[in-house]
Amino acid sequence: MVSFRSTLLALASVIAVTADYVINPDSVPLSTRISWCNDQKSSCPKICLQTTTGQPIVNDCDPEHLTYGCVCSDNKQPNISEYTLTIPYHTCIEWGNQCVTGCGTDNLCAADCREDHPCGAQNPTRVNTTSTSAASSTAAPTSSSSNSVFDGFAGDSGSSSSGNNAGQNAAGALRFGSSYGLAVVAAGMFAGFALLI
Repeated sequence: MVSFRSTLLALASVIAVTADYVINPDSVPLSTRISWCNDQKSSCPKICLQTTTGQPIVNDCDPEHLTYGCVCSDNKQPNISEYTLTIPYHTCIEWGNQCVTGCGTDNLCAADCREDHPCGAQNPTRVNTTSTSAASSTAAPTSSSSNSVFDGFAGDSGSSSSGNNAGQNAAGALRFGSSYGLAVVAAGMFAGFALLI
């Protein structure tokens, strides 16, 4: 007789696999798939703790077929594809690796494999609230645009009603650093070599 847990696991696995990049499980060594399943089973309880307490109702993974189930104690299935060290993340990375291999020496094709198919969260949902010692209340989660830089605590939208632009300045500094950081390092190395000559 099939148990309720087995039925729930099968349903969760089918739902989870439909959102993933599909790879042939046999194209990855079994030892690697076992490692991926260990990552998945370690990640599920941590992901569930963001919205509920208690151990997950379902936390299983089959390395033979790369199917998995993660159902939290509140009977909800989190969007596992938004997290690293999960089966969807590992299969997405492997799908990209196989895509690049299939491109051969075509660099544009290889770049499209990675750029057009990013893995992990592109715009993660902030579900936990955080408070700081300087804040008078707990910060609430906010939604942000897909082009924003996450640069503070949950609820820090980058500006406040009092006109404080600290969040915007921090975001601007991060964008400046990511844009010009390599140029600064290269200039420093060039100056160092110039001094040696």
